[in-house]
Order: sequence, then structure tokens, then C-alpha cells
Amino acid sequence: MVGDNDPVLHGDSRSAPPWRRSAPGAVTARVTLPSVVLEVVRFRALIKNLVFKDLKLKYRDSVLGVVWSLLNPLLMLLVYTLAFKFILRVPMENYAFFLLAGLLPWNFFASSLTASTQAIVRDAGLIRKVYFPREVLPIATVLFTFSQLLLALAVFVPALLWVSGGRLNWPAVLVVPVLLLHLLFTLGIGFILALGTVFFRDVAHLTEVAVILLFWLTPIIYPVTMAPAQLHIFFKLSPLAAFATMYQDVLFWGRLPESLVAATVLGWTAAALLGGHVLFRRFSGNLAEEV
Repeated sequence: MVGDNDPVLHGDSRSAPPWRRSAPGAVTARVTLPSVVLEVVRFRALIKNLVFKDLKLKYRDSVLGVVWSLLNPLLMLLVYTLAFKFILRVPMENYAFFLLAGLLPWNFFASSLTASTQAIVRDAGLIRKVYFPREVLPIATVLFTFSQLLLALAVFVPALLWVSGGRLNWPAVLVVPVLLLHLLFTLGIGFILALGTVFFRDVAHLTEVAVILLFWLTPIIYPVTMAPAQLHIFFKLSPLAAFATMYQDVLFWGRLPESLVAATVLGWTAAALLGGHVLFRRFSGNLAEEV
């Protein structure tokens, strides 16, 4: 695994680069963004192993294993179709598909946030003993939940193709950059929550409550057009609403997102990722003492 011969991993800091000759977890002012990126790339094998470890733990002793991640969206689709089309009779064609177009990405975001609050504290022993970029832990946590989203979309998109007669409008290809932006935005928030929980354990509980409240403020179970006109600008400027709208636009409606919605997504993604990373690096040197 990458990093196996690292002198810092084996406790010999004398052979380590000057900026790393310090106590585990310490970060000096000489650390730059390029050096951090290189360190994360250098430990990419560790990130991969952490993601696969979580996958194995999730499906340990399970007969179907990872197949459950494929069955889950399929069962959701069947149940929602039955409930909203034949029981509640929602007057919107293929409402179950509209719902899942926003709900599946939301589940990824919500799960990432709650899991990120434990990304550092659950590996306190590892942080105290071994050097590695602390960013690795929230990154691996978010990537694990992202893998669940990709598996869910592997079921949802073919089902959507079947309903649409075997074809989707070309804007559907934009789901790829939308997914990437969503991943980066979530990672930035994950950095903040992972760090915040180390110093204030109540952050984890606050996150659980906030996720529930934010769900109803995001146009997932209802289209934006159902909201009062005076709230439309809020939905266009809210990052969570903007992401939900973009997923619905490219996957369900088959149209390009509005320019203001796209600008909102780009702006909030850059702000969250940069702000989260800077804040994390600023205080990551104290993690070994705080956890």
C-alpha cells in the first residue's frame, strides 16, 4: 500500500520532509495547497482501502451483499409508483421518477453529512499513532456514500430509459458534471462537519436535526413551480435547492438548467470546497490532542 515505507508511518521523523518533522497531526505554516494535494494523491491507496473497508463492513454477513444497493432504489421505485400513482393518485405523470431524481442525490448528501461528523472521532486511535493527511478520513467517508449513489443511479437511469421509450434527451449527459460538482460541494461541507465534531460533539446531533429540516426546504417531493412565486428566487440561490433542480432538469425534464441555478451550483461548490479545506487545514494540527 502506498505509504508503507514512509518513515513517518514507522515513527522515524528524522528522515521525513522538514515540514512533517513534528508530532502526529501537526501542520506547519509551510504547508501549501499543492503539497496537500500531492500528499492526498500519494495516499490514494489508503483512501481506496478505507472506502472498501466501509463497503465490506456494510455488507458483512449479508447473503446478497452489494446487490442490496441495487435492490434498494428498485424497491423504492416500485413502492413510490404504487403509492403515488394508484393510491394517492398524484396528478403528475411518472411522479415516482421525479421524486427519485431528487431523492437519491439528497440521500447521498444527507448520509455524507451525518457520516462526516464521525469521520475523525471514530478513528481517534489511528490519528494519534500514524501520520497521514487528515483529509483522507472525510474524503473516504464521502466517497463511500457517493459509491452508493452511483449504484442507485445504475438502477434508476435504465428504469427511466424504459419509461421514456428507450431514449433520454441529450441534457441527461450533464448528470456527470452535476454529480462531480455535488461530490465536491459535499466534500467541502464534510470537511467542516468532521472538524467541528472534534471540538464540539453537539455538531453531530445538530446535523441530524438540520438534515431533516433542510429536506422540507428543498424541492424534492414537490417541483419549484408549486411554491409561491416570491420563494422562487430563494430556491435558485439555495445550493441544496439548486442541486435538486439540476438533477430534475437533466434527468427528468430533459432540459438545460437555468443559468442562475447553474451559477449558484458553481459558486457554492467553489466556496464550500475552498472554505472547508482551508478551515480543515487550519485546525487539523490539533486533531491528535482533541480526539
